[in-house]
Amino acid sequence: MTTKPPALAIPKVYLIDDDPVAMFLLVDLAESVNLPHVALSSAVKFLEQDLQGLEGCIVSDLRMPGMSGLELQDELHRRDVNLPIIFISAYAEVHSVVRAMRGGALDFFQKPFSSQDLIERIQDGLRIDRERAELLARNRKIGERMALLTPREKDVLQGIFEGKLTKVIADELGIGVRTAETYRQLIMQKLEAGSIAELVRLVVDAMPKHPSAV
Repeated sequence: MTTKPPALAIPKVYLIDDDPVAMFLLVDLAESVNLPHVALSSAVKFLEQDLQGLEGCIVSDLRMPGMSGLELQDELHRRDVNLPIIFISAYAEVHSVVRAMRGGALDFFQKPFSSQDLIERIQDGLRIDRERAELLARNRKIGERMALLTPREKDVLQGIFEGKLTKVIADELGIGVRTAETYRQLIMQKLEAGSIAELVRLVVDAMPKHPSAV
């Protein structure tokens, strides 16, 4: 029995606004440039969906009943959801703009806004998220390749990562220099690295939070 590969996520623009008129305009704008989109009347409704694997960009009103756009931004941070977010509001108080931008918002538009400017920023958001998704996929593949290394190969890789000479690695592991060199070549083949510099960069990319541990 064959299993189907998981369906690829389709990047979408998530439009969040409780004002029906504003939502109509946002949907019309998205459709005018053929952007896949989802219209949601509240931040709570956005959070009710499965957030894992979502790709795209968020355009959210700032002031909404139940949960504001800024509260949505805080909740997304807590859930480690990194979709670019663009805020729109008829009330662009300085403290709200500052809080939104310091929280990582891509931009802040005061209503009424330029449709062309908003579309361009949405396109920027989609590009940023696409690059993020590609980087995560690449790092995941590197991690999968690293998982195929034997315990001895991981020991040698640790030494390489720490900048040790092959002779030093061999002495510390109690193996011959040629054996250590053979392990190094096997590691580079498995991780598809063309040089030591690339090998180290792959390890750093795969484990950005704990770069010292292989």
